[in-house]
Amino acid sequence: MASYTRLGSYLLANELTLDPSGKIYRGVTLIGSKFDRHHLLRTFSAELLEAGLGARLGEAQRVVGLLAGARGFGANYHVETGKAPLVACENVPGRSLAQMLKKTREEEIPLGVEHALSVIQGMAHALIQLHGKGVQHGTLSPHSVWVSFEGGTLLLDAPYAAILQPLLAKAPALQAALAPYQTAVEATPLQQDLFALGAVFYELLTLEQLPAHGDLAQALAGATLKASQEEAGLPKEILGLLHRLLMLDRPFTTVASFNEDLEKVLYDGEYSPTTFTMAFFMHTVFREENDLDAQAIKGDLDADYTRYLSSTPPAMAVAEGAPAAGPGRLVLIGASVAAVLLVGFLYVRHLKRQNDALQAGLQQQQMVTDNMLKEIAKQQDAQLQLQDQLAKKATEGKTAEERSKAKKDLEEAKKKSEELNKQKDEVLKKKQELTTKTVAPAPAPEPPKPEPAKVVEAPRPEPVKVTAPPPPAPAPVAQAAPTPAEVVEVPPTITRKEPPVAPRNASKSFLPPALRDSEIRVSLRVLVDPQGRPIKVMILNGIDGPLAYNEAAQKAALGSSYAPGTRNGKPTSQWLNLEYNFGKAR
Repeated sequence: MASYTRLGSYLLANELTLDPSGKIYRGVTLIGSKFDRHHLLRTFSAELLEAGLGARLGEAQRVVGLLAGARGFGANYHVETGKAPLVACENVPGRSLAQMLKKTREEEIPLGVEHALSVIQGMAHALIQLHGKGVQHGTLSPHSVWVSFEGGTLLLDAPYAAILQPLLAKAPALQAALAPYQTAVEATPLQQDLFALGAVFYELLTLEQLPAHGDLAQALAGATLKASQEEAGLPKEILGLLHRLLMLDRPFTTVASFNEDLEKVLYDGEYSPTTFTMAFFMHTVFREENDLDAQAIKGDLDADYTRYLSSTPPAMAVAEGAPAAGPGRLVLIGASVAAVLLVGFLYVRHLKRQNDALQAGLQQQQMVTDNMLKEIAKQQDAQLQLQDQLAKKATEGKTAEERSKAKKDLEEAKKKSEELNKQKDEVLKKKQELTTKTVAPAPAPEPPKPEPAKVVEAPRPEPVKVTAPPPPAPAPVAQAAPTPAEVVEVPPTITRKEPPVAPRNASKSFLPPALRDSEIRVSLRVLVDPQGRPIKVMILNGIDGPLAYNEAAQKAALGSSYAPGTRNGKPTSQWLNLEYNFGKAR
């Protein structure tokens, strides 16, 4: 039977990580003596408490209000102060980035550049939102980042991160742990956070911490993609971004300039960071932890929490010194019966909510595995086509060197196909496990029938004892297998289209002859984020030359308003195709 420890409004279940700031637990809240929901709970080290964190933690409530509804952070934060302060948010199954890096080093698991970029992308978007709300992080490190088993990245410590910074002088252990992520030169709050982001990025690529206050230029020059188990140096575009993040060359002064450079690396480079690839990596690295978490969560749902209640619920307590006769005794009996009915009703409703949550969780996991299988199938098709091309070159190449290179590349392609087959087998195994799991549906919402209260009469003036009827036993539950979830995607739509403004210097003489008497059209793609904001524009078919028609179309697209696309009813980032007509040039 699982053991729990009460802390404030929560029961601590499993400890998920220990770091220099304290610990992160999975915890639960209750409705009466029954399970309500899961949470992630951050408790703080004795060092921070002695440094005075408890007296300042209330300041986090302001940041919690600013973050309400924002993506990239925990959801529904709750701050509790006092002798044992904590910060809680909704549970997200996963592990800290520090744990991911440690396990990657110890088990020598290749961490691809696309995985590093996926994490940095999530961290960067969260930082951009923070600074957009006028909040500095200040103590960013791998311990700040929570990576979900579904591939998402959260800055879990955002509400209280800035509070820790002035306490570092009194918390030497935490200060030493944060040293590689803090710049020693004078910098703005934005540059301090971007330096920490660059230090985390460097560690994701090399599996080594940035030398604290060391020669950063030399460290970058000698860095290799050790995380990918390659001896090659860092890619040019990534190296350029790191130089700016680490303030070695043209430090970023605005969020906009940082976002522009980041997007070039994310979208214009040869790497494709996606939540899918990150989810597959997390399921590979933390397979055992994921399974144990799932079992523990199921155990939490079925546990009996009666002995962990701080006191007996008032509605269930009946004093032995009740009056012997009169209307008060009848009122007490009626109140007891009503309490039992109410508890029974709440219990039935709670079971239904519990079942719905389990069903949704299993469907979400099945959706991820289905998407993984689709992506692997695409990669396998691409590999087969590549192998056909290489096999042809290996036999029909013009030179011996060309044929030899094609044979070598063919061997690499075959190894890649074998890896994809292994990945497919692992995903199929995971899918089979999900399909064999069962979820207990909630019982029919029929209120329980309480036993009649017993009234023991005694000669006056002796009191009578009134015994409250026992709570109803849970109804037996049937087993039912979840149905596989279908992915339903709805593309984004434009709600207000900004009209394009033709360039002032537009003239036929500057256009190619074929376009001088035809309408000027520019077609493009807009990436719309889950909040309906346009964050990137790609020209599909534009007008090359000095007239800046492409730029005018981009400006109009970014100035338009959009409704986000959805996946299974939840807003997601998706592309939308648009075309702008500038009419005929004069």
